Amino acid sequence: MEWQPEVKQLFEKVLLGVPEMVRPAVKPALLEGAEKKCMERSGTEVAEVDLVVALFEVTPPAFQPTMIEDLTKLGVDYDRYMAKVKSDFKCNTDLNKMVEDMAKICDIAGVKCNKDAIWKSFNTYEKFFRGAPVSIRTTAKPIGKRDVAVRYVEFFIPHNPDPYTTAINEGLLEKNGHPIHKMIVEAINSFEIMGYGVDVDAETGLSKIWPFVVPGSIDPIYSMKSIPESMNAYKDYFNKHGLTSFSLFAFDFLHNTTNIYFMLKQPAESSYESCVSLVKDLGFEPASKEVMEGCRKAAHLNYTFSWDSNKIERLCFGITCDYPKEVPSHLHPLMRDFIEKTPLQSDSKKFIWGATFSQKGFYYKIENDYNGTMVDFLSMGCKAGLESYN
Repeated sequence: MEWQPEVKQLFEKVLLGVPEMVRPAVKPALLEGAEKKCMERSGTEVAEVDLVVALFEVTPPAFQPTMIEDLTKLGVDYDRYMAKVKSDFKCNTDLNKMVEDMAKICDIAGVKCNKDAIWKSFNTYEKFFRGAPVSIRTTAKPIGKRDVAVRYVEFFIPHNPDPYTTAINEGLLEKNGHPIHKMIVEAINSFEIMGYGVDVDAETGLSKIWPFVVPGSIDPIYSMKSIPESMNAYKDYFNKHGLTSFSLFAFDFLHNTTNIYFMLKQPAESSYESCVSLVKDLGFEPASKEVMEGCRKAAHLNYTFSWDSNKIERLCFGITCDYPKEVPSHLHPLMRDFIEKTPLQSDSKKFIWGATFSQKGFYYKIENDYNGTMVDFLSMGCKAGLESYN
């Protein structure tokens, strides 16, 4: 599509104000969004109105104050376009059906389901579970140790207050003196937050909160006062493997652990040898050749830390799949059953599977793209990830 020359120049100037690591994700979204806005008004060339409206719609609220400053410096009167900006959720998920579907997935996985506990969290975060990308996950751990959890993630609709404060205020979490409570507050106050995610365990209710940060250096983590000692202990490991830029935290209040995530650009360029090295350097035993080859395609790596241990508890490779046949479901009966029987509120059947190495042994994770938007969300995040690891 044709662009007005001055608007094309404005497009390039606007991108210079976007954080460098996020730029690869924002540029294509903004380009597509501006052209879509032009088509919606039956325009022949992309004009300033198309670019500015698209900019507000693809920019997470965390970045908008800086974006507005940049537009003002560039002499753009953005106020006159604000009435055209559509700021709303992308999905309209039926929560009643999702609770029933969680119960069905619990049956598949052999996990207890407490609908009252689920609804308590759904009622608290109702608009997010209804409108944001949602997925449902289980593991291939032995029955009795498995869980089923549903999660949402949201960048574009602000949380006010943040999900942790909401959880405390609504009685979903209790401050019990554990340092995990100090760390999540410190993380929220120390990093520029792009958005959040929330996990609800099918048996117990609220389990995890995910602050997504502007992708950047891992170094500020080491200066935090409340982190597990093991985080500092693995600084050399992360440097050795080129894992120097992370994208999010996850705080697990059921198990009092915390995760850090590294997103990887797609298609991944990691070698088989580098995957094996990541695992062996933690003292874990690599999985089969087939599984380790699959790990090369990971969209993210995540590491789990505990305040009760000086070692990394887990390393998980998360691999996204656009089609059911891409999931190696022959590796475990539960993966096969999950792929074949999982209920969805989406015509697309996308999944995420994980190879998890832990102090207690190896296991698989399997997750559905329940409302058809989670895999695309992760793919967007991958554009701001690392090229590869060593």
